Order: sequence, then C-alpha cells, then structure tokens
Amino acid sequence: MYSKDLIENFVFAIENFNNFTPAKQIDYFAYFLHLNNNDIFSAKDIEKCFEILNYPKYSNISAYLNSNVKNKKFIKKSAGVFTITKQLQDKFDDECNNRKAPPPSNNLFPLELVKETRGYIQEISSQAICCYDLKLFDACSVMLRKLIETLIIECFEKHKIDYKIKDKNNDFFYLSDLINSILAEQLWNISRNAKQGFKNIKNLGDLSAHNRRFCAKQSDIDKIKQDIRICIQELVNLIDYKNWKQ
Repeated sequence: MYSKDLIENFVFAIENFNNFTPAKQIDYFAYFLHLNNNDIFSAKDIEKCFEILNYPKYSNISAYLNSNVKNKKFIKKSAGVFTITKQLQDKFDDECNNRKAPPPSNNLFPLELVKETRGYIQEISSQAICCYDLKLFDACSVMLRKLIETLIIECFEKHKIDYKIKDKNNDFFYLSDLINSILAEQLWNISRNAKQGFKNIKNLGDLSAHNRRFCAKQSDIDKIKQDIRICIQELVNLIDYKNWKQ
C-alpha cells in the first residue's frame, strides 16, 4: 500500500495540482492508484487520497467514476472496483515523463552542511537526498559514495597535496585507496567515528553499485545516517570552502 510521502511527492510533481477542480484531481488520483495500488481502485480509495492531502472532496466520487466509464476514462472491473483506460494511462504517462522532482528534504542529512561548498557538491547532495525521499535506496547509496569520494579528493586538492592520491597515469585512486590515504595523512586528524563512517558508506555504495542480487532498503541507509552526517561535516570543515579560492 502507498504511503503519505508517496502521494505527496506524486502531486508535488504535477504543476498547479492544488488549483485543479476536485473532478480533475480524481483523474490524477486514479492514475496514482493505477501505479501504486495493483491497477485497481474504488471510490473509497479516491476519497482516501483527498483525505491524506486534506483537499476538499468531490461530492459524489462513486457517481463520477461510473459516469466516466462511458467517457472512456475508467473501466468497471466489478461492483465498485475500477481501473483506468489505456487512453488515460497514455495521457498521464506522457505528462509524468516531464514532471519535476520534489525538493530535497533534510531527512537524510541537513542540506545546510554543504551550503557554502561548490555547486556540484550541492547538486550531488540534493540528488542523494531526493533518492532517499523517493525511496530509491540503491541510487541514494551510490550518490552518497560519489559525494564522499568527491569531498576526499577536494580535501587533498585544497591542501595542494592531490599528487598523493593519484596513480602513475595521474588518475585519482579508487575510493578504497582514497579512504586509506585520508586516514593516513599527517596534516589532519580524522575522528574515530568518521574513520568507521567512511568505510560504512563505501561498503553500502559498493553493494548497491556492484552486487546484482543486493537491493538496498531504507533500514540499510538509516543505520549509517550518523556516519553520513559526521563524514560530510568533517570533510567540509577540513576543506574550508569559504577560504579556498580556486
């Protein structure tokens, strides 16, 4: 069954949804239920969508559904049970292919941590958070791995010792060697929590990226939320973006 977050993200992505008539909102709710409720819905399911979002309800949802069977919006599967027609599905599929993503929350880590960094750091962070909010947990894990990798490289670049993390071809090390390098560097002291945190973030990101039988769950990421915050904050402080002129 769908969650409140799921339907909130769905309607957020539809421009001017709040200004639609309740009748038009029913059509979108029907499409949402088609995607998230095994392709079927009832008048009560539509009513619940209105209630979850605290929107004014259509006066007679059941009558609307029945009347629009003739208009080829809905198909009646059995008494009180409907699905959407192919025409309505195609219409909304096309529309939703171009819908905007919800803004990043602070549910994974405070976005403020990267506020005064670089635009691309903020973009990677936003993508990781949005993946978490949208329950795309493998994608979230991979983006977190990329964020830590990028911040470690920037830390060495800021201190003008990036030659220490490059191979003979002048390419940056892979993340495992980057972590070993930042832990071994004498210019700074990495906290005990961050030392383990780097490894935890890398391990989960590796599983999500490379293990074909592994699918990350929210619980996997929730276990390392503290690691995520500590590692990001520690690296951003070491880099000191406000005083780094490239």
